[in-house]
Amino acid sequence: MLADTYNGISTLYTSEYKASGSKFYGYLFPVKSASDFDERIKEYKEKFADATHVCSGCVIGTEREYQRCSDDGEPSNSSGRPILNAILSAKITYVGCAVVRYYGGKKLGIPGLIESYGAAAQICIDDAVIKTLVIEDITICKIHPTESYRLYNFLARQKEVSFVTNADGQFEISCRTSMTADLRRELKKILTLVVC
Repeated sequence: MLADTYNGISTLYTSEYKASGSKFYGYLFPVKSASDFDERIKEYKEKFADATHVCSGCVIGTEREYQRCSDDGEPSNSSGRPILNAILSAKITYVGCAVVRYYGGKKLGIPGLIESYGAAAQICIDDAVIKTLVIEDITICKIHPTESYRLYNFLARQKEVSFVTNADGQFEISCRTSMTADLRRELKKILTLVVC
């Protein structure tokens, strides 16, 4: 697999698992960074403020080098670790998973927690459409309006590049990470173009 491709998901997947009266709701979602993951977990904690726990795990990086999990008050390694292990077993990355627990009145014990949190995550993964995705970089540049035809002509010849113009009239050019250096080198050859 190329350094800028990975196996991941592009949308949210949910699950529900019940054990001894407790309900576990799983949420598997794509993430771009650790801060993106943190923001999503914060949103789930706010949305489910009445829940007993919101445990989580995430894997980020083409080599799955960034891994993190949280037990959110459950016994150590009884909830976040099974969520993380489910993600790792699926060999996916740039993925976060939150499992929201509503306590049902009966203690599950550590084996029961491991099974329940892991199952809620695994159901999401089993339902997920796992794809080979591409990491892209965005290059922002601006050009004098009278010279913009040069940039349009250049971009029309690039098969693996897409672009939009933003509200400031700047071009936001997207391409896979492995092509970024070459793209920027070629862009700098265009008269009056400034790469931001």
